[in-house]
Amino acid sequence: MSEQLQLRRGSAAQVAAFTGAQGEVVVDTTNNRLVLQDGATAGGFAAAKLGEAAPIASPALTGAPTAPTPAAGDSSTRIATTAFLSQNLPGGDVNKFRNGTMDVWQRGTSIAATTSGGYTADGWIVAPTGAGVTAAQAGGGLLTKNSLQVTGASSVTDVTVKQRIESLIAAAFCSQTVTVQAQIYNNTRAAITPTLTVKHAGSQDVWTSPTTDVSAANLQSCANGAWSQVAYTFAASANSYNGLEISFDFGANLGSTSKSIQIAELDIRATPGVATGLNSNPPPPELRPIATELALCQRYFSTSFANGSAPVNATSSFATQIAVAYATNSGIVAVNLPASMIAAPSITLYSSSLPTSPTNGQVSYYSGAWTNGGSSATNNVRTGSFAISFSGTLTAGGAYLVAAGWAASAEL
Repeated sequence: MSEQLQLRRGSAAQVAAFTGAQGEVVVDTTNNRLVLQDGATAGGFAAAKLGEAAPIASPALTGAPTAPTPAAGDSSTRIATTAFLSQNLPGGDVNKFRNGTMDVWQRGTSIAATTSGGYTADGWIVAPTGAGVTAAQAGGGLLTKNSLQVTGASSVTDVTVKQRIESLIAAAFCSQTVTVQAQIYNNTRAAITPTLTVKHAGSQDVWTSPTTDVSAANLQSCANGAWSQVAYTFAASANSYNGLEISFDFGANLGSTSKSIQIAELDIRATPGVATGLNSNPPPPELRPIATELALCQRYFSTSFANGSAPVNATSSFATQIAVAYATNSGIVAVNLPASMIAAPSITLYSSSLPTSPTNGQVSYYSGAWTNGGSSATNNVRTGSFAISFSGTLTAGGAYLVAAGWAASAEL
């Protein structure tokens, strides 16, 4: 036979007046609920029905979250804040500078920059006023191995370091709030305050008549003998799709060969919702690996020489390929560029050191011995390839090993 268990029970009023034994459960027949007794409290403790249980609510978020405070002296700490959580994150390639790490130096790692200005580290133009300066690869900042160091000279009255950002890349900044930042090492013997100038091209990637969007805005003061972070947020022009030029101006602070500055960890990105002006808390810079940066830089400049080796004549750094003699004493060789360039580039040829007394800018060919070719010229130049024609003692239809160096430039 089955057994039936019945608990003591009563109306709500009866239960309220009842004190049961500790651990005893009685039934409130008025409210159809169980009531737990503790041996001392009249009425005991009513259990909640499932429908009466309140859901667990998520904590309310009020105000903007604040960032943790870095440890004292930890100048390398970069902490996420509400401001940069809205700055195009998550996602990669938000930094629209190329070679912000200063790792790519296809023109060589030490370059004399004249007053006409010129490219040094890939992507970066150094433009001194009054006299020439030296631009060289140097040790890095907090997060990079390398930096661009500019060493001054007597009569130097100003030095600008700048980059022109291609129209198709700068288009992401149209009418956006944009933050630019860098790390600067000051070795000028005194504190300096660099300035920032931003311009957009008058037409797509044409820089003959640019328009100024930000004019010589003061950046943060940089103490002598230390790395300093500078950052500035500005409202980009609706015409940024023509291309942007970002310039860091170091003024008349490099008037001696004993004075220099270094610049590294450069980043520029859209930062919606951030106030314009000096930015004391920019997002951590996006510092891409050299394999990524080199491929991007080769869209504008590429060479047969190794990264860090300056293209020069009569060098053992050469490219060998097979050429075909398309006619008696006339040959041609095709060269594929490592990346498709922004436009058909200008080509400079460099001789190898294989033949005796090579002629600058001419290819050499092998026909029992290495021989300096004659009348070398480039033709059929495309964004991804070009051809070199040359003359020599060649047999029509014959194949020859040729050696030559080259540099291709489609810089902005």
